[in-house]
Amino acid sequence: MTPFRATPDGYEAHWEEAERTVLAEVAREVAALLRDQAGLPEGEDDPLGALSATTQSTGTAREPEDPAALRLLPDASRDDAEVSAEFRHLTQTDLAAAKVRALQTFADLVDTERDEEWPAWADDAPGAAGRLGDDADDAGDDGVVAVGRDEARDVAAALTDMRLVIAQRLGLDTDEDVEQMHDLVVADAVDDDPVRGLDADTRRYWGGVFVAAGFAQESLVEAMLDDLRARRRSGDDQR
Repeated sequence: MTPFRATPDGYEAHWEEAERTVLAEVAREVAALLRDQAGLPEGEDDPLGALSATTQSTGTAREPEDPAALRLLPDASRDDAEVSAEFRHLTQTDLAAAKVRALQTFADLVDTERDEEWPAWADDAPGAAGRLGDDADDAGDDGVVAVGRDEARDVAAALTDMRLVIAQRLGLDTDEDVEQMHDLVVADAVDDDPVRGLDADTRRYWGGVFVAAGFAQESLVEAMLDDLRARRRSGDDQR
């Protein structure tokens, strides 16, 4: 996986087929988790029609039971349950649907082969490995992942949400936990987590997915910021 860089049409990176396959599958599974936990309709590419931004409730929103989904759809207030409930009632359906749309955008961009048997994010302990598809995908035989400028924010947001879910599953609750997992993955020193019942292979695999998603997200955001600065400088020079 190479970092994203700006191009005339947007942003571009080179990913291995396995990287595209795994990350797109995780995006689809996180989208399914959100659909289930937020009560969005099943089997629709666009959960709310045009998915236009609104502040109106589309129904009584329920609080997610899955702690990973709750990270993506948190309470608005820790101190006032009524405020949190009202905010959730007014905004959760639209927020969840927008997140699903972003995750689907990401998955479609990298266009991987899906394995229906893997992984089961609704389970308390995720599986240790994904079974990768053998077919070529639309990201290109040369491994190019091209993100248009109009899609970049959705792609970055999807990668962030994927990392939040994986972090919850792995018990990464603080910045120190995240840094430690990164260092362990890089050093190939990931071990068992008896508290969560995760063996070393499971933690090594999902830790690697977490680090890869973080690298992609951070490099895309950096490329977007660099691109924005360059465009501003270009605009100033033309004045």
